[in-house]
Amino acid sequence: MRRKTALITGASDGIGLALARLFQAEGARVVGVGRRPPAELERELRGDYCRVDLAQPFAAAVVAEFLRRRGVDELDLLIHCAGVGSYGPVEAQAAGAIDALLDTNLRAPVALTHALLPALAAVAGRVVFIGSVAAALPVPDYAVYGATKAALEGFARGLRVELRGRAGVQVIHPGATRTGMHAKVGAPLERMGWRRFPPPERVARQIARAIAGGAPVATVGLGNRLLRLAGRHLGGLVDRAAAARAGGSPAPARPRHCVVTGGADGIGRAVAERFARAGYAVTILDRDAERAAEVCEAIRAAGEGATVIATDLARPEGVALALRRLAVLRPADVVVHSAGISAVGRFAEGEIARQLAVLDVNLRAPAQLTAGALRAGLVTPGGTLVYIASLSVFTGYPGAAVYAASKDGLAAYARSLRAALAGRGVHVLTVYPGPTRTAHARRYSPDNRREGRRMPPERLAGLIFDAVERRGVALIPGFANRLIAAVGRLAPALTEELMRRTILDKLPQANAPAGQTLEQER
Repeated sequence: MRRKTALITGASDGIGLALARLFQAEGARVVGVGRRPPAELERELRGDYCRVDLAQPFAAAVVAEFLRRRGVDELDLLIHCAGVGSYGPVEAQAAGAIDALLDTNLRAPVALTHALLPALAAVAGRVVFIGSVAAALPVPDYAVYGATKAALEGFARGLRVELRGRAGVQVIHPGATRTGMHAKVGAPLERMGWRRFPPPERVARQIARAIAGGAPVATVGLGNRLLRLAGRHLGGLVDRAAAARAGGSPAPARPRHCVVTGGADGIGRAVAERFARAGYAVTILDRDAERAAEVCEAIRAAGEGATVIATDLARPEGVALALRRLAVLRPADVVVHSAGISAVGRFAEGEIARQLAVLDVNLRAPAQLTAGALRAGLVTPGGTLVYIASLSVFTGYPGAAVYAASKDGLAAYARSLRAALAGRGVHVLTVYPGPTRTAHARRYSPDNRREGRRMPPERLAGLIFDAVERRGVALIPGFANRLIAAVGRLAPALTEELMRRTILDKLPQANAPAGQTLEQER
């Protein structure tokens, strides 16, 4: 009988180490990946141990080369257990800390999965993402951490459909565990009752049973299952309570200022023009300086103020430039995070660099801009932060699994932020648009015959403006989109099948150029 092989990241500490011991005791060959020196591990785990920092961009290549040299070309299990944590107010997180969270908890699993899919497909193996109950809850002191775990679940949902018949995909959500991560991030151990958390060995046994059970999504522990159930199905009550805490103060009488990322075209442009018509001064952030300038000229011609900040939010220096330029302007009353890119196509066939760029623009940039703006006081008290997520949060998106990951993560981040900022009177609105009549949608849709049924961006912008004015919490624009979202909540398998038929099955095959183009989300 062939001996099974399991690769476990984070295998040098906490849950990952406990899983490595458990699978090795059951006779599996365990390939461990971790940051600690091999000399610090017990002898049994040193033989197949790859030391690498998964936050580094070359980490997936290092692991793949390690497996090649060890003659490992078949993987039964790829368990993504490595992760770092965070604790504290959003604005207290430095840019480097946010990067470490996103790189270790999200980018690394995506990149490593892409690199090792051939080994998994060789034996119809399984990818296991270790998520967290925090993915389904507002976690104000863990906002970016919760976002990364929600993004993993969104990624897994689309990938599961794409890999059907080739490899399995599971997400397993543990709750708080008695590991050293909490102390490392400065969490108040006594106040949070850290000593009452289950030890990693117990959690590892629960995870192993969930892996054996094979359920696509599993939550370990009765209390955690109840928490997740409440977070997913009673979340609206929590969000509305946070909005009520933020207050309903009227908009200030002074001239107001709206900042829009990705405002040169499509949804972003329509939003900028709608707020300008309402008397707002508008600042547009976009990498297309020429087109953004045209929008601003049109706004100025109508008698309103408009400013362009030409910057590429895919690059850290682009985010830093945006924050420096915003610092010399009046504080923003409304910030709309509309910039986004996509990479449509089957994940296994796509270029990984392009896939990772989607995470950088759609999730990393909003998180970095938000933290920097709050830290520098660039948002007025009583202001509103708007995050453009996607209907894919409710339906999945096979054929654009990384895009779905970025939008699930963004929605979770906004939810935690809403709870975190409620006491300061800052509102947070999350928008979940469905198909919109933009060049972006036309470019990526495999079937544009019904383009006329898509919502015009001008109508969407009007709905966003109205939601901001009434201090809304969430906006799913259009009856049909609300119906699809409701079905997605209650019967996710049904919407996944629908998305497979309408999107994935109509995509071009490998190496088709249309599947790998990156464009601004417009």
